[in-house]
Amino acid sequence: MVRKKIMSKSNKIENINNLQECVDYILDNRSGWSQFTSWYVEKYGANRKYANLVWNEAWKIITDDFEDSVKQSVNETLLKLERLEEEAIAENDRRIWLEVIKYRNKIRGGEIERSEVKVTGNIKLNWGSDPGLQKLEQ
Repeated sequence: MVRKKIMSKSNKIENINNLQECVDYILDNRSGWSQFTSWYVEKYGANRKYANLVWNEAWKIITDDFEDSVKQSVNETLLKLERLEEEAIAENDRRIWLEVIKYRNKIRGGEIERSEVKVTGNIKLNWGSDPGLQKLEQ
């Protein structure tokens, strides 16, 4: 029974190292699914189904790392904008203060930009069957 636990621990370590090698292969070679699965089948003698499972696990690691990096970058940028806003308020510079607000809202998904919309043509409005409105139309 002790031997079985040691085997499973070494298999976990091997699987982790194997998965890291797969992540490195994908990133270094900019590999797509078909290239990766072909490489994995050739290198480890696995079938396509297992190669696909490994691809999914490796891709999950890559996207999690990327998402963490993006979140960190956004947080750093928001902190810099907060410092700029404090400086602008202290120096009573409304232009910079408004620019900071605009960029902060863009990062958070909001837009402050003005947009001009021109409508050409006829617009018909239907106000229902209110008798007072019908008299106004005549």
